[in-house]
Amino acid sequence: MTAPSPPRGAAIVAYIDGGARGNPGSAGFGVHIERPDGTLVEEFCESIGVATNNVAEYRALIAALEWARRHDCHAVHVRSDSQLLVQQMLGAYRVKNPGLLPLHAEARRLQREIGHVTFEYVPRAQNADADRLANEAMDGAEGKAHARSPRAPITTAEKIEPKPAAAPVDDPFTSTERDVRLFIYRHFLETAHAPSASTIAASVNATGAIVSSALRRLADLHAIVLAPASIDIWMAHPFSAVPTPYPVTIAGRTYWANCAWDAAGVLSLAGDGESHTRCGDCGQEVGFAVERGRVSGDGIVHFVVPARRFWENIAFT
Repeated sequence: MTAPSPPRGAAIVAYIDGGARGNPGSAGFGVHIERPDGTLVEEFCESIGVATNNVAEYRALIAALEWARRHDCHAVHVRSDSQLLVQQMLGAYRVKNPGLLPLHAEARRLQREIGHVTFEYVPRAQNADADRLANEAMDGAEGKAHARSPRAPITTAEKIEPKPAAAPVDDPFTSTERDVRLFIYRHFLETAHAPSASTIAASVNATGAIVSSALRRLADLHAIVLAPASIDIWMAHPFSAVPTPYPVTIAGRTYWANCAWDAAGVLSLAGDGESHTRCGDCGQEVGFAVERGRVSGDGIVHFVVPARRFWENIAFT
């Protein structure tokens, strides 16, 4: 049973922590919400699969800010033992890691919506509750049982159970998931943009809740990538839903690829065209074209991250 929620418009203090065993490795985060007088309001945690410590820290922050927005909190004071996160949110450090950029942007958006969000770095010893919750989440990701502290109220978001092993089947998708996935790709091909969840629901004749569930499962199966803390489509490889340095021009329409390799994938799906980008090292323009199925252009394919590790941080990869 959770403690009572704060009155609408109240201020809260959010202790947050995230971690990954292996960095990247089995990751999770914890959030501990208090009133300014120290009264416990709520606690929750979540396992997030394979990620880095910094990604887990940002996921904790986003979850805390989403909670505050849902409860109409007018002021949030965030306490974290991540010096990097605190300094980046204060604007003292630049966000250089591409994998953190969308998370940082989402946190900034939530900060603006709430109105007054402040940040404080605290030593790990002063962040014990959030640390405990993050470790519970990581234990849950690894299928380990965890004895709860008697202080912690159990919330729905916090109940982490290992997923049962899937039965060996040829097709991992349900019929609805297949329909949703097919519509996403058709929409990308026809418009060069990602469809919204409501557009998908109308097309496949399903409720918003069913489509939301299908999108999350497709993301779990690496069929698509969702934007952080949302059900908005970010990637459906090789397509990107946001502009990137890898435009692909086909018959006067511009698609966005996630990388140069994906640009070739867009051309293989959508037809003859060309893609141009710039070398990340020297800045020289490079590109290639496809005409009647034949590729023209010079270049070298170099994979910075081995393919087996792409999904450890797909945004960076």
